[in-house]
Amino acid sequence: MERGREVRAFDYVNRPWSDVRDALLGDAHDVFRRATRAAASRAEDVAAGLKVQIGGLEVGAPIAITVTEAQEETGSRPSQSVARVHLEWEGANSPRLFPLMRGTLSAYPLT
Repeated sequence: MERGREVRAFDYVNRPWSDVRDALLGDAHDVFRRATRAAASRAEDVAAGLKVQIGGLEVGAPIAITVTEAQEETGSRPSQSVARVHLEWEGANSPRLFPLMRGTLSAYPLT
């Protein structure tokens, strides 16, 4: 089996850290569900599906996201806190057609 690739992406959230932390640690699954629906309504399943290119044919499927763990790591100062959400996603209807993927979302305050 091929070892997975590491992908890193960064973005900013213009909300107070306490709101972001509470949302992720309180119900991360709902955060991802709402985010994928919002992206889908903007751009035809941009974030709500997996796609694979086979020859000249593109095959896509809706995804199922599972949050496996959500935790907060705290430091001596509030700016050293990190909320980590470990998740997995795969094809919702045909999980064997697409690989199971795992990821970790890390969120932290900038100030």
